[in-house]
Amino acid sequence: MVSSDDGSDSPRSTFAPSLSLYFDASVHYGPDNATPTSAAVGFLVESGATTHIERSLSVDAFVSPAHLEYRALLEAVRAVAATDDRVASLHVHGDADAVIRSVDPDHPATPGDRVCRTRVEAIREAVAEIPVVTYRVVGRGENERAHRLARAGHR
Repeated sequence: MVSSDDGSDSPRSTFAPSLSLYFDASVHYGPDNATPTSAAVGFLVESGATTHIERSLSVDAFVSPAHLEYRALLEAVRAVAATDDRVASLHVHGDADAVIRSVDPDHPATPGDRVCRTRVEAIREAVAEIPVVTYRVVGRGENERAHRLARAGHR
């Protein structure tokens, strides 16, 4: 516990109550432009001009670029959930329209395969304690930092 400014022993949050999350995935292909050679995901969580979490992760095995997008979002929401900070709202942004539609309970679309359905459930579970969660599809330009992080994760 950290003493707060009012002298009480309440935990002090390092996160702002409202967070924005951006996620993306990246696949590198071999010379034939058909054989994947590496995969990675990237994400960032920020409030205003402050970045709280920024990660690039290499992914050893994957099925498709769509699976990677789900993995990127899952890693991101797990990172938020792993903090001890209370979050009042989380605003999720990504350029993967199918992923956003699948996880948004206001516009649910069921993914066709078991792995993606399992990830949708895990994503929803990770954000279940956050009072307000919104989802928004953004263009590549607005998702550029997450895209750069995903590309940086390649080995």
